[in-house]
Amino acid sequence: MYKPLLITLLILLPAYLFGQGKVVITVTNVNLKAGGDLSAGIFVKANFPKPGQQLIGKFEPVKSATQTITFTDVPAGRYGLVVFQDIDRNKDLKTNFIGFPKEPIGFSRDAKIKMGPPDFDDAVVSVEANKTLNLTIQLKD
Repeated sequence: MYKPLLITLLILLPAYLFGQGKVVITVTNVNLKAGGDLSAGIFVKANFPKPGQQLIGKFEPVKSATQTITFTDVPAGRYGLVVFQDIDRNKDLKTNFIGFPKEPIGFSRDAKIKMGPPDFDDAVVSVEANKTLNLTIQLKD
């Protein structure tokens, strides 16, 4: 009788103690003619920006040159965000033979690709409990 209640409390307790926030990303420079999907991911430091290893991810169809993607119930914490335009809709970032993206991509804080993906510290943003983080990510070819 108490087991379901205990399990429910254990699941909800971390969210109550640490709180959750909302992340609203305005994605600009979307190639409307190329179509496809926008793939957005919220990453913790250990997995940034490894494909398929995001804490929370979303795919949304391309509808306009500027688009909004909203994440609700994001645990408070420090994250790196990545958005790319998945033109071929294969749910994977297409890269060339040396690993540079062949599909438009952008990072939080406009972190730059140099000789590989940007460092987490260049892209890190903070999500605070009961607050909304609004940011803009510009896709670059």
